[in-house]
Amino acid sequence: MNKLVLNTSSSLFFTKIGLVSHLLKHFSFVTSPEIFSEIKEGEEIGFKDARIMMHYFEAGKISLLTSKKAGKISKEFKIKITDASVIALAQELGFFLATEDRQIEKICLIMQTKVTNTAVLLHYLWQKKEFPDAQIFLLLDLLVRNGYNKEICLKIREKIIKGEENV
Repeated sequence: MNKLVLNTSSSLFFTKIGLVSHLLKHFSFVTSPEIFSEIKEGEEIGFKDARIMMHYFEAGKISLLTSKKAGKISKEFKIKITDASVIALAQELGFFLATEDRQIEKICLIMQTKVTNTAVLLHYLWQKKEFPDAQIFLLLDLLVRNGYNKEICLKIREKIIKGEENV
């Protein structure tokens, strides 16, 4: 089974469009205690998407692991330890990091760490016949309505229209 390291941004977009249960058919989820704390804080404030993610933590669907290199990455790139923790986890474990954060994406590219995002994962689920074209288009539109990058969604939409398997 494929494995994903979750950042807060992607995990919350997953809940906004109902992707978590579909992704769990193809991936196991891992994240850091720092991300767990961010999501827990969101739940305590009353955010519905954070409450949904907490359900998956409580059900044991998301594993928590501590990274060894988070402090080093945080200092080297002058980023929060929370962001560094998931970059370090993805790098240490050789897993993809799911994030919507451009800065984290750039650091992953510099460090040659595998990175993905919600729109690309939607394309993956389309390839796996998890959703038909029409439903993927609706989910991409829903992402945009929830504040997701419109350009990325349009690129994925074009690839699906053309029947392209590679992103």
